[in-house]
Amino acid sequence: MLLLAGCGGNASTLARGHAIFMEQCGKCHSLTGHDTRADGGDLALPRLSVADIASFVRVMPLRRPLSRDDELAVARYVHARAVAAHSR
Repeated sequence: MLLLAGCGGNASTLARGHAIFMEQCGKCHSLTGHDTRADGGDLALPRLSVADIASFVRVMPLRRPLSRDDELAVARYVHARAVAAHSR
């Protein structure tokens, strides 16, 4: 697992965001930075802020509701992956 601690969150927050993303989001969304034809699209394509991503997380049809801290952890993880994808 790639942890991007320098990109908007500490390692434990990003690790928690990664775990939640894999459990709750990864079946519909990808984070590659290019079109993977995932049902929900690739979330590393648009250049969204952490706040925008957190807002997006709040309206997703999840199997279990997330706490605000978990929403933010997912948003920071997705943002860090998107930044990394755009810097390659």
